[in-house]
Amino acid sequence: MSRVIRREFDVEERIAEILKRFVGKRFNGVTVTEVVRQYDRGLEGRKADIAVLKDDGKPLLLVETKKEHEKRSPGAGKRFIPTSGEVLGQVFSYAAILKRNGVYVPFVATANDKQIAVFVVPEDIDKHVDWKAVDRRNYARALSNDYIYGVLRPRCLLFHKQIRFAEDFFAEILETLTGIYVKKYGIEEKKQPLHYSLIEDLRGFVDFLTPYIQDAITLGGKYKEEIAELVEDYGKTRGYTPTPEQLTREMAYVLLNKIVFYKVLERHYELEPLRQLYREGIASTVSQYLKKLSELFSKAVEVTRDFEPVFHTGICDRIDVVENEEVLKALDWLIELIDEYEIERFGDIVGYVYEDLIPAEERHALGEFYTPKPIAELIVKWCVRTPDDRVLDPGCGSGTFLVEAYKRLAELKLKRNFSKVRFVPRDVHEQILSQLVGVDINDFPAHLTAVNLAMRNPKAPSTKLNVVVKDYFKIVPGYKYLRPFEVKSVEGERLAEVSFKDFDAVVGNPPYTRWTEIDEETQDMILKLYRNTISKYGLTPQVSRGVEPGIYTYWIIHSTQFLKDGGRLGMIISDSWLQTKYGTGFFRYLLMHYKIHAVIDVSARVFPVPLIGACIVLLEKCPNQDERLNNRTVFMYLDISQGSLEVSEVLELLEKARASKLESHEHLFPSGAKALVRVYKQGDLLEYNDRLINLIFRADDILNRLRRHPLITSLATYFEPSYGNIVYLYLASKGVVRGVRNVGGNEFFYLSEKGAGEFGIPKEYLYPLLPSPRYLRFFTFTQDDWDRIKRDGGECYFFLCHKRREELPDPVRRYIKLGEGPNAQIRLRRRPGESVGRPVSESQAAEARLSRRDLFLDWYDLGGVASAPIVASRYAQYWHRFALVKFEVACDDDIMALIPRGDVSLDEDEMGALLAYLNSSFAKLYIESRGRTTGGGALALEANILMDMPILDVKKLARSDVERLASLFDKLEGGARRLGGADEVENVFGSVLAGELTDKGSIKPGVEGLFNTVIRDIDYEIAKMLGLEHLVEYVRQMVLDMAKRRLSRAGEADVGSLKGSEPAVAPKPARSRKSEKPSSKPPTARLDEWLKPQ
Repeated sequence: MSRVIRREFDVEERIAEILKRFVGKRFNGVTVTEVVRQYDRGLEGRKADIAVLKDDGKPLLLVETKKEHEKRSPGAGKRFIPTSGEVLGQVFSYAAILKRNGVYVPFVATANDKQIAVFVVPEDIDKHVDWKAVDRRNYARALSNDYIYGVLRPRCLLFHKQIRFAEDFFAEILETLTGIYVKKYGIEEKKQPLHYSLIEDLRGFVDFLTPYIQDAITLGGKYKEEIAELVEDYGKTRGYTPTPEQLTREMAYVLLNKIVFYKVLERHYELEPLRQLYREGIASTVSQYLKKLSELFSKAVEVTRDFEPVFHTGICDRIDVVENEEVLKALDWLIELIDEYEIERFGDIVGYVYEDLIPAEERHALGEFYTPKPIAELIVKWCVRTPDDRVLDPGCGSGTFLVEAYKRLAELKLKRNFSKVRFVPRDVHEQILSQLVGVDINDFPAHLTAVNLAMRNPKAPSTKLNVVVKDYFKIVPGYKYLRPFEVKSVEGERLAEVSFKDFDAVVGNPPYTRWTEIDEETQDMILKLYRNTISKYGLTPQVSRGVEPGIYTYWIIHSTQFLKDGGRLGMIISDSWLQTKYGTGFFRYLLMHYKIHAVIDVSARVFPVPLIGACIVLLEKCPNQDERLNNRTVFMYLDISQGSLEVSEVLELLEKARASKLESHEHLFPSGAKALVRVYKQGDLLEYNDRLINLIFRADDILNRLRRHPLITSLATYFEPSYGNIVYLYLASKGVVRGVRNVGGNEFFYLSEKGAGEFGIPKEYLYPLLPSPRYLRFFTFTQDDWDRIKRDGGECYFFLCHKRREELPDPVRRYIKLGEGPNAQIRLRRRPGESVGRPVSESQAAEARLSRRDLFLDWYDLGGVASAPIVASRYAQYWHRFALVKFEVACDDDIMALIPRGDVSLDEDEMGALLAYLNSSFAKLYIESRGRTTGGGALALEANILMDMPILDVKKLARSDVERLASLFDKLEGGARRLGGADEVENVFGSVLAGELTDKGSIKPGVEGLFNTVIRDIDYEIAKMLGLEHLVEYVRQMVLDMAKRRLSRAGEADVGSLKGSEPAVAPKPARSRKSEKPSSKPPTARLDEWLKPQ
């Protein structure tokens, strides 16, 4: 059989390189003494890929990244599923061999380039391997299925998750493992719920199969002739032509979906059992396996007289896979997994895997994110109140909200908890389906919704299901369409009248899409429908001014039209509106159309994509102004950094808060989770005109007091903030040039010393460059700092050419030619749909410069560099460092440059005093309350935010005060240099606070931190000057609370922090074998008891 080779990097090398950084470091009192590749001590001629050794010289952890017979195969690290029997057999055999030789290894891991699985090793592992198979190196038979599914997976699997090749990721793993090893943690405390490990299993199958499909249907990155025509037709009906990567991944997912659904039907109909066809000798090649599956799927349609669109899926039925024994094994493994766990018992587990059909960055652009079930449950339970409610989900995806609505309606109709209902009676099932309407622009998730709902009662599929494939904004409420909609059902597409008006509830998770990411046709439709409304409430997109409301604002405006009076809207939306100016306009729209019951901000990141923070809005449509004005609106911040919450607890607290006369209070839940609750009379909010985040944290009380103080002025008094200090960026920041605020091709304008030399560019056309805020680690930037960038081979020069072409030397003219024309060699990054990136000369910024020939001589001319004595990182995770520039450099647009106004002159001490204030907790409070939260919990500064920033008016201070603050700034800079930078959380906040603020597992112990030392001194000195000493600790605590809220988005998604009513599903009991009986002993909390021999 052929072998698929797609070498991107060596997984073993990448993991080992990261782990070696921890040599000599201690985790929970355990020192990593050595990291060894190809570890062979005591392994009887075998070699483990990586061994992490502890203080006694013995392994703490073994990591396998390849199957043994593929050790010399390039790319083999990608070619296995980390939890397959053969892979587990190999790594546990190594642990058993070492145990036989007197060395107990407490942990093992398997990893490829996508996933990692980490296990605790039972102390009696040597008693549970088949030694004959181990000696023959037949690892597929080294462990019995009963042992894998009855012991290892339920008791010993700590976690199985997507891998990140980053230091903090592996530091967290080591912190967890050493904590269990020294009995600081019990295994149950750290074990991942089975639900999530199964999700990774299914993702792993799709990841594994996709490249084998791609190699079968493509050649040289293009579709093979026999499928190219089908793809073209498919693109015409679908609205876009999928790339080979997209289509092959979808084919793998569809096959997974078919197998899962067949196994479900197998338990309800007289169908031939789908067995492990390769292991049982029924299929010996991949083509035979696929043919047999196709026969079974067709038979399922025939027997059930239903479900044709599940099993007959158009182009995805044309799946082809290159011949490889590993594919046969993977298909067998999937069937075995489904048999062992009856996956449908875990709810919409396949819906999670749907996320991975589209890579994360593309999902972000499309705004598609899967909603955790408890979030959907909370929203649906609040919105759906009677058994006859009609429910609309206008962006239904794979059906999470509609499934929860189904369960809620079933409970209301049958008067009992859904967990007590095995199958809803057929008549009730059909009633419920007729009350649910879903819309999705994409036919594939719409199809999944239909399947998901049908699985509520596989014996009673219904044609009454209404899932419409259409752009939501093209559905006008109450309009009588000339032709019926095409709707999806398990029986296929059908024509039906769907009434889009007077819904009792509209629920969902709108797309997380910015205005510029919406297609032009939909933009036009939104403006046509709601131009007056969005103008009235300040929601008109103004991209050049940075006003770019998310699509969810228009989504809710549109949804309002579908609700009946008194109907409820519940959605989880981006939390960005809470900290933007347009958010106040959106809030005003809500005030005028709804009783705003609650805005719930959640500390834990609930989506598995770091770019997304979210909040829940619960609204009741109300045309009566008096009722709206007298409504009590709750703003709630849920801090789930400690403990967890039940959906019922949140709903109960919400109702108590609305009924209470208390305006604000903190609530502590039994689990340790906390809620900050603010209650307002809705009428009192009509005149509110500031960022909504301040209705939760009330930073305005302090900031307004600052603004009224005679020693406070705005930053605009002294400086003009700019996105970088290159003249084009400065003019674009001011609006003099109407263009994007980037140079338009860093690939061309930013050069390393080596690159500049290779192109022969003379020094007069090169200007020292600060290319990224990651080099701005301290509170000053010096020539030594710049020299370090140059020595390390970084981009250290900026191509500065303010001359006409005819005046330029030949090397410069040749270099410019590389960035222009059809033969350009230096191009912009390729955008979706482009085969190659455009020439740099065709960037938006270049075109903007060409339109202003009065300022710029040509597209390559950026005008020059403006002097900026103070700069700050535009984005910061922990603390925005305002730095004194001691060496003149050109700054990238990700660096905010403070350019002095023409009449401003500050001496050295005044500059130092101002910098002390800019790096204080008072300035930090302003930034936390006004800054824009971005990906991974970072906080963004914008020019307009800096313009309005209250600062000390250093010209009005006594000279002695100026000198004291300047001295403290010097102390701050010295402290940062000693710590090695102010860009690490421990160095800013100290080890203790860093652990509370983040979920990093690798906090450096014993660091006191700048916040607890010199920044504290600065805070008290400023407060003393302003007469606010009594408020210092309040300000500092508020900074910590707001930072904690933001940073909680930066860790891994804590989708389990909010718990629904559905109990966790336990694995089925393992099949008993005569040779080993499953232990009846309950799980214990500590390692020594957990791992005692059975």
